[in-house]
Amino acid sequence: MMDHSFELETVVDVVALRGELGWTQQQLADHCGVDRSTVSTWETRPPTKGPALILLRQLQASLSDAARHIPVVDGVAAGPEKFPQAGTGHPLSSEAAE
Repeated sequence: MMDHSFELETVVDVVALRGELGWTQQQLADHCGVDRSTVSTWETRPPTKGPALILLRQLQASLSDAARHIPVVDGVAAGPEKFPQAGTGHPLSSEAAE
């Protein structure tokens, strides 16, 4: 039996997702293999089905997983950044795929 818990969410807030990643529209577009204008469209009309929704949900899930593994010292997340910028070798960056 397949787990359909992912299907309970309806849309992904792409602006908030980019904010969590610290990425520009172009950086998210590069990571997803789409044009920057596509990311702009996603921000005003988020995908409700298909590959784009699946990809955005996977990015969202990756952030949730990463947040659980951030070291906390005295109640504050350690390190200068919560998440590295795109293109810095982070598992979600396009460089990591090369």
